[in-house]
Amino acid sequence: MHLRLWLAVAFGLLATMAAPIAARASVGVGVQAGPVRLPGVAHPGGTYSLPPVYVVNTGTQPESVTIRIERISHGTGRTIPPSWIHVPAMPGQLTHGQSARIPLQLAIPANAKAGQYFSDVVVKGSGALFAGGANLGVAAATDLQFRVTAGAAAQSWFRVPAWVLAAMAGIVVLAAAVVLAGWSGIRIRIEREPATAGAAGGGSSEA
Repeated sequence: MHLRLWLAVAFGLLATMAAPIAARASVGVGVQAGPVRLPGVAHPGGTYSLPPVYVVNTGTQPESVTIRIERISHGTGRTIPPSWIHVPAMPGQLTHGQSARIPLQLAIPANAKAGQYFSDVVVKGSGALFAGGANLGVAAATDLQFRVTAGAAAQSWFRVPAWVLAAMAGIVVLAAAVVLAGWSGIRIRIEREPATAGAAGGGSSEA
């Protein structure tokens, strides 16, 4: 898989100086070349699972990665607010050559405007270099794209509270027990024991 590598340089370090320094230190992260794109369209108020983003540790040192949504490249559409994208789970530390697919979730607010949206998924590594008093970090980025169409998000037509489901399950279990008892030939008979004569008459007395 082709990877897009983007080197982040703090304190204004020149890009021509960054490449050889990073190569000697052998730290870096890579990300998929293809964009993260939502299949179909989204609607205001809807929540959607985006395709996971593929990341890999391209250096020799262990890396812990973080993700942020930021527009750093040219593209068509409105900028995606970072608060719309959620990362349900992050991988642990990645060793040399180890890769992971990080899930992304898109939550569209109810007042979102219709149209095309565009930003970048920026994956930043934990590894850093220090050269000439400058802090050099490594990161990689790929496009994030989706379209929002006017109209209410599709809702599930069948929604039952949890307590109703529990009650229905109890009824099903009880009915199954009754049926099994009938098949096994078990009969339950309840009889009331009649009261004794003494108890009914209240005893006797002598004159």
